[in-house]
Amino acid sequence: MKPPILLKTILDICLYLLVIGFIVSVSFFIIQLITGENLSPLNINGTKIIKFNTPSKVLIAIEMLIAGLFIYTIYILRKLVRDFFRGKLFTRFQIASLKIIGQLIILITIFQGIVNFVAPLLINSEGRIGIKVGFSFGSFWFILSIGLFFVFLSKVFQNAKNLKEENELTV
Repeated sequence: MKPPILLKTILDICLYLLVIGFIVSVSFFIIQLITGENLSPLNINGTKIIKFNTPSKVLIAIEMLIAGLFIYTIYILRKLVRDFFRGKLFTRFQIASLKIIGQLIILITIFQGIVNFVAPLLINSEGRIGIKVGFSFGSFWFILSIGLFFVFLSKVFQNAKNLKEENELTV
């Protein structure tokens, strides 16, 4: 089976661009913390930050944490794809990686949902409660189900590994 070189390349490019963007964002945030001024208009999921006060600093730090977790998820996914290139299937690394990727996707999605709810409350002192159904790949529920799928896939790989080991013992 020919390895999916395009997938590896896309993940490599994505990881490098995300790391560069993350470093620039963290540097910019640190400069703003040191100077104490809002050097440029910031936006957290559609909520404009006018004052650079403690709640906005906390929200920005949480967004940075979420971004770091996302980059780490891409990094693990990239390592997983590279491990698939070696030709061995159902290894401990693959099972653990699939499970961690799923758990991180779920964690990131829940954190992002909380930030989306809390940001307008802390910044603008206005709360919004409603039900929103998204029909895109960026939908909260779709991304959550992708995370659950990765966790389920890790369990499938674990069962396949157990069957493979049993099969090797009976031969």
